[in-house]
Amino acid sequence: MTEMSSNASIRVVHVFPNAARLSCGPCNAIMAFMECQRQHGLEVSAISPVDAQIPAGRRQPIEHLPIEEFDLATDNYCGLARARAEFPRTVFHFHGLSPWQDQIARALKDKAVPYVFTSHGQLHFHGPVHALKKFTYLNGVNPFIRAAAGLHFLTRRERERSRFILPWWRKPVLVQPNLVRLPNPDAIIPASRATAGIPPNAFVFAYLGRLDVQHKGLDFLVRAFAEVCRTANSRLLLIGPDFAGGQEFLGQLAQKLGCYEKIHFLGSLVGAAKWSALKMADAFVSPSRWEACSIAQAEAIGLGLPTIVSDQINIAPEMVAHQAALASPLSSIALARAMRQLMNDARLRQSLAAAGCRWVAETCSPEAAGARFEDFYRSVL
Repeated sequence: MTEMSSNASIRVVHVFPNAARLSCGPCNAIMAFMECQRQHGLEVSAISPVDAQIPAGRRQPIEHLPIEEFDLATDNYCGLARARAEFPRTVFHFHGLSPWQDQIARALKDKAVPYVFTSHGQLHFHGPVHALKKFTYLNGVNPFIRAAAGLHFLTRRERERSRFILPWWRKPVLVQPNLVRLPNPDAIIPASRATAGIPPNAFVFAYLGRLDVQHKGLDFLVRAFAEVCRTANSRLLLIGPDFAGGQEFLGQLAQKLGCYEKIHFLGSLVGAAKWSALKMADAFVSPSRWEACSIAQAEAIGLGLPTIVSDQINIAPEMVAHQAALASPLSSIALARAMRQLMNDARLRQSLAAAGCRWVAETCSPEAAGARFEDFYRSVL
């Protein structure tokens, strides 16, 4: 396990909501925050529940970070948290809502140790009824959020809308999107189109993420692509692990729409294989029905891929304001129109690629975020 710096003045203990060894968006985001903060000189560690049932393809190493695993069924995780809380100038950083995390929060309150909470979309709401339910829960049922010493939002949109469900919040707030560490784009060798069975002159769209049809809007994507490929030489890469039978559903939908032969299911790719597959694409499409701040989208934009996102995701207004991506209404017709626009406008693709790279470097790079986290923790302490 990596040793922590001995001269840092602030200690941060992150609390994973799920097993840190599970390769998923929230876990990867927390690990990126930890790496950024350690690079900046903060003393950072974490505690995480253990899960022995993680599939091999989604199991990731964590030994490069000081993450202590515990068994929810048998271990005294509150005692573990109390031991970490004994250090001076310690802040706990939660990333989820669950009964066992509530118990840790109560143990910290007894010792007057502050904690903060990152909303990975938990403080977002869909319409007035959903907002009323969240308002009631946060302000009348569960005191976990109210007792936090600070809130970290991934997007400005969620921060602004939070006033409807947390109208009396006056404590410190940080708005910092998810972080990505990108390889040198010039050093990435694109995957072979010939090996993948893709014509060299085809326009290739890519999607990266789990094949969660409802959440990620992949039914819209396949329907839109079916319209596009009828009149244009194009292909679609779906990169990511299956989820709840999503690949089978999408395959059947593509067969019905007559575009199955032009869709390539590449499965879960990590590391160099992931970057090579993305580099093979001409554009990136990610039409989620809801999303806080997608790491996959930031990776694609930072890599220089002109990108289309759904206008329903929280980060979309910031992307559009910085001309880092196109935002499409959530319909297959509108999405097909945006995809054709990218295919037919080389200057637009170049503009989006350049502006997107700048936006990611300014907002999603670990080098830029370290000082923001330190200022946030200092304001909490």
